[in-house]
Amino acid sequence: MHKTTIAAWFVALAALAGCATRTTLVERPEPPYDGPVVRLRHAPGPSNTILVGKTTALDYVNARREEVGLPLIALDDGLAAAAAAHAKYVDLNHVGTHDEIAEMPGFTGVDVIARVRLHMPADGASEVLAVFGGPRPVDTPVEDIFASPYHRGAILFDWARAGEASLVGSSSVTVVDFADIAPALSETELVAWPYDGQRQVPTAWVNNEQPDPMGADARYRGQVLGLPITLSGGPNAHIELRNVDVRDHRGKKIACRIAPLTAADAARNTAICTPYEPLRTGTRYTVHALGHVTQLGKVAPFDLTWAFTTRDNAMLAPSVLVQSRN
Repeated sequence: MHKTTIAAWFVALAALAGCATRTTLVERPEPPYDGPVVRLRHAPGPSNTILVGKTTALDYVNARREEVGLPLIALDDGLAAAAAAHAKYVDLNHVGTHDEIAEMPGFTGVDVIARVRLHMPADGASEVLAVFGGPRPVDTPVEDIFASPYHRGAILFDWARAGEASLVGSSSVTVVDFADIAPALSETELVAWPYDGQRQVPTAWVNNEQPDPMGADARYRGQVLGLPITLSGGPNAHIELRNVDVRDHRGKKIACRIAPLTAADAARNTAICTPYEPLRTGTRYTVHALGHVTQLGKVAPFDLTWAFTTRDNAMLAPSVLVQSRN
């Protein structure tokens, strides 16, 4: 993926000598922005094109993409083979990581791009996986994957091809590998999830994602939180949230934590705000997000508002380890 360099600017104020004079600093307003307006991509919502729950994890992925107006990802047998090899490695070694160690059983490649290139040429690759301690339907682990915000960002990324593998051995493992970029979003489009007008949105999520969207040293690991709210952009997008205001239909504010940015996050196209507590069932929430998106050196502010409604009954899947690798 891309790497966007973010410069942090500091203003040093020099104190003047003497006590008879006071220095007054006048704040200068930023010049008005006259560039293109950043908007949410229109989300057409659910359709009957893909029947989730009867086929594969990739069908689930494509159903979610279709809901937000993104093109479907093509199935690739080579990527499926790479995913199957890593699923076997994960099961044999009782691990839940993307990297492999050459001395371990089932080794095929140190990272996802190495494993993918055993089956095809690829300019870029990504992987999401879920590990659960017992048999589960194939669509359930990938639903856990999608609920995890960094994984969701990978699933909503402009990938051209994908392959998935599900294995039930000592544990249940689902791996989805993606490769090569097929740009779909313009520089002025962002994808929200939950999207505007979405209904039956899950209320809660178990924070077992690596990396942790609450922060590396946060105390929320393994806790039940509200479903993360995300904004995703195209391959070159770096999104920074300045403020996220979430309110229920009565105007009550819902506190959420904006995922802290580190140097590694310059390569991520998804910004996250996770509610500290589960949302209420059958409730309409409005989101007002302020921030800016940087793409290829161009910085554009955004001021976005949208709304969604939670499902009538609270449902929370058992905890599952999910890991994302971009």
